[in-house]
Amino acid sequence: MARFHENDGDLTPAKAALTMSAVARSQPSYPGGHVGRGIVIAGGGLTYFTCAWVCINMLRRLGCSLPVELWHRGPGEMSDQMRGLVEPLGVTCVDALEVRKRHPARILNGWELKPYAIMHSRFEEVLYLDADNVPVVAPTFLFETPQYRETGAIFWPDFGRLEPDREAWALTGVEYRDEPEVESGQLLIGKARCWAPLSLAMWMNEHSDFWYQYIHGDKETFHLAWRKLGLPYAMPDRGIDALEGVMCQHDFDGRRIFQHRNMRKFVAGVPNPQTPGFLFERECIDYLAQLEEQWTELSDYR
Repeated sequence: MARFHENDGDLTPAKAALTMSAVARSQPSYPGGHVGRGIVIAGGGLTYFTCAWVCINMLRRLGCSLPVELWHRGPGEMSDQMRGLVEPLGVTCVDALEVRKRHPARILNGWELKPYAIMHSRFEEVLYLDADNVPVVAPTFLFETPQYRETGAIFWPDFGRLEPDREAWALTGVEYRDEPEVESGQLLIGKARCWAPLSLAMWMNEHSDFWYQYIHGDKETFHLAWRKLGLPYAMPDRGIDALEGVMCQHDFDGRRIFQHRNMRKFVAGVPNPQTPGFLFERECIDYLAQLEEQWTELSDYR
């Protein structure tokens, strides 16, 4: 991954646009070495492992056979027992802190882990899902959509739009566009075609101590990196259907395909409130019960 080292970590508003332009010009071509299609989830620790367990089981229930990489940050977030629970489901657990020894990253916290895991997963084509995302159809078909084939990337809309006077436009040197922000609970990216903007998004996340002051976490790093390099992405026209604490996303025909529980995460070992309109809720609760039976270490994480 190409990185910009001059005064690294010392970004200021006065030099942000020039620095980002220099970084954009320095982005490398795709290095190769990644193979096939797969799903990447960042999901270590009590809260996110619990959610990932439900997400992965729902993928398999719906008939999705794509391999899954479950990324975490060290043994404090993923025990041997946790690995043993998910590996029979076609899951490989990846310790980002070990990968970081080979592929350094300036900052690698929660949101920063998302583009990092996409970049360094073994897959050439990646469907990234937040751990607290619940699919309602097998998402494999997305790789075959004309929109993905044309652009190599599908993003999904968030509720808002970056207003014309938001500092992020000037700081990145990207001309204002009246378009939705990106909701990064799900991302589909072909790395061979999109390596340069993905690398630029990763650079922004490595400098999250600066950029996150002007955007909400990682999500607009994808939006602005693609626009900075003038590369297209596809986005379904239908906006979010909001349930209580849940963002429902759709395919290009307007069908619900993802239910992102960003504000209502599943919790193991306690009653979970019902969410009117949430599909497959009973099945998700059953998977939580199975986890509680098998995860003998659960009380250690409370």
